[in-house]
Amino acid sequence: MQHIDEQYIVNNFESALEKGYVKAYYQPVIRTLTERICSVEALARWQDPVVGLLSPFLFISVLEKYRLIHKLDLAILDNICITYNEMKRQGLPLHPFSINLSRLDFDEIDMLDAISKTLKKYDVPSTAIHIEITESVMLDNTAYFRRIFDSFHDAGFAIFMDDFGSGYSSLNVLKDYSFDVLKIDMRFLSDIGIRSKKILASVMNMAKAIGMHTLAEGVETKEQMTFLRNIGCEMLQGFYYSKPMDGDLYIKYLSESKLGVEDPSENHYWNAVGQINFLSPDPLNDVTTEQIENGDYGFIRENSTALALIEKTGPHVKLLYKNDAYEKGLQRIGFGSVDDMIKAINESEASNYSNVDSQVKLSIKTGEIIKEDHLVNGVYFSYYTKSIAEINGKIMLAASIQTYGGEADKITNDLFDKYSRMLIDTYDHISVLDTENNTVVTRLYSKMGFNEEYTEMPLDEAVKKFAENEIKESDRKRFLQYIEPSTLRDRIASSGKRLFQQPFHFKMQDGKYQMMDAKIMRVFMTYGDVYIFTVQDMSAQALQMADIMLRDHPEILKEQQ
Repeated sequence: MQHIDEQYIVNNFESALEKGYVKAYYQPVIRTLTERICSVEALARWQDPVVGLLSPFLFISVLEKYRLIHKLDLAILDNICITYNEMKRQGLPLHPFSINLSRLDFDEIDMLDAISKTLKKYDVPSTAIHIEITESVMLDNTAYFRRIFDSFHDAGFAIFMDDFGSGYSSLNVLKDYSFDVLKIDMRFLSDIGIRSKKILASVMNMAKAIGMHTLAEGVETKEQMTFLRNIGCEMLQGFYYSKPMDGDLYIKYLSESKLGVEDPSENHYWNAVGQINFLSPDPLNDVTTEQIENGDYGFIRENSTALALIEKTGPHVKLLYKNDAYEKGLQRIGFGSVDDMIKAINESEASNYSNVDSQVKLSIKTGEIIKEDHLVNGVYFSYYTKSIAEINGKIMLAASIQTYGGEADKITNDLFDKYSRMLIDTYDHISVLDTENNTVVTRLYSKMGFNEEYTEMPLDEAVKKFAENEIKESDRKRFLQYIEPSTLRDRIASSGKRLFQQPFHFKMQDGKYQMMDAKIMRVFMTYGDVYIFTVQDMSAQALQMADIMLRDHPEILKEQQ
């Protein structure tokens, strides 16, 4: 271990500042969900021409002992401002910088005034600076430091609680002070075993419950990164992404890095997303003070609720997070993975997902949790969506899925099967059509006595034969245009709907014609172009409206042709 006489440090410190031997080194902070740079921490380094690189553990404690630490911290702030303005000059994307302050800074000078004057000198906004303070700063004189923190907040600075877990009074500090970010030191957990994971998960759960954002420093492995992402840690910092580097190297790193830099204008967007508690048993609902006061402690239980974060930009969607429960829910409805679902949505016509899309639009409009039941690939499930944040045309949605059926929920499955069969009886005829393979898959159900021969013909021939035999001549041309298999997919896709509905006169078994309601509905499946064709009786009022439409507004029906 390096050993330098403390007097050498004291005697050479002022000169080292003047000659630039002491400077800021920068270590980027990464947004976990996007793996983009969202900020950077400035760390003090002393490259001495005689003894080489001095460990900050050596000189910082000495500077505190001799009450010189405020000069170091202000010198680092100078470095930050110079780097910030150089980034601006080069047209690089800007982001906030965080700086560490010592307890003794506040004893020696008016630190807020000194920082504000430095920022004004370099024309750097206060929102570009985050203040990191260790819990030891606040071990006593709570009222004094609370006033100081309030002043920093009022001036536009964010305040991080640094090195959480390294001291003995962390929980008291959290109770007494309002921090924007809880910064967890991974070094206080010597491994990433099961005990460490439980502790970290509990810390994340606690931070979300009290409205604090989370940052883990000292992240060194992919295993740590993956675990922290899965428990909802919002930001990561450590050697896994980058070692600290001086200003010139950092600017070069920014210009060459594949990670990219987060747009500072999106800070509120990501802060809103960051409030989603991945570990909550009800992540789409916010835990409120009223819930806790009323004895609802459900937020401390381990979570098995399906959860995904999906970003929507126009019709395009992107998955940013999913847990195992969500993945399993999608697998039950026929998808191999969440990625398969995202790919299907992005590559398919909007009509395939019109029901879900309308639910999402309602979530965005209301900002509330919207629950709707759906049937996909023969599996009944409930889907929950909530709009979390919106900026620059993109919207973050939290989604959850609850499937029914199979051995996991046999009673619900049996009930659904029983009553869905009863619903079938409200139709007079049901056929399943496969336009891709030009076949009538099956005549699923019929009270109308249509000839069985249609199921044995190619679909295009069956349609023509059916129109000739079963549709009144005055409706025949319109029916053929309505059901035309070769254009059905494109027409439904362009309509943005899943079904077409029109009235036609069908031949009854007594030879007479009766106006009935016909529907063609696109079946959401992971393969093929499959449609359900149904015929259903109409009420007296519906018959009257259909007559008026056919007589006075035939142009409405042409929209589906």
